[in-house]
Amino acid sequence: MSQFALTTRQIDDLKQLLQQHERQLQAALDNELHADDRSHTSITGGSDADWATADAESDDLLARAERDARELAATSAALEKMKEGTYGICETCGEAIGYPRLLAYPAARRCLACQQKSETRAAS
Repeated sequence: MSQFALTTRQIDDLKQLLQQHERQLQAALDNELHADDRSHTSITGGSDADWATADAESDDLLARAERDARELAATSAALEKMKEGTYGICETCGEAIGYPRLLAYPAARRCLACQQKSETRAAS
């Protein structure tokens, strides 16, 4: 029921993973939000197909940016929890989140059982 379920080494490894992921997400988000015109289809004088392609590319870029922003927020929140000493504790049941789950998804907020229950409720 506490952070002691993880060893110091495991926490250090997860912290490095989170920090690396945070840097990668920030760089990706910066690229997505500040994409230059050379990376997009030119629509000047283009046909309707060019406009449709540009719209699709724009929608895709926006969706990726939104996904990356959510993931960046989750990653930053996990790093903050490490500072507070609450990292690795399920927000739902208060039990320790297993190291294998955190290794697979270091920003996990719930243990596997609670996450599955949450997804089942959301699906119905």
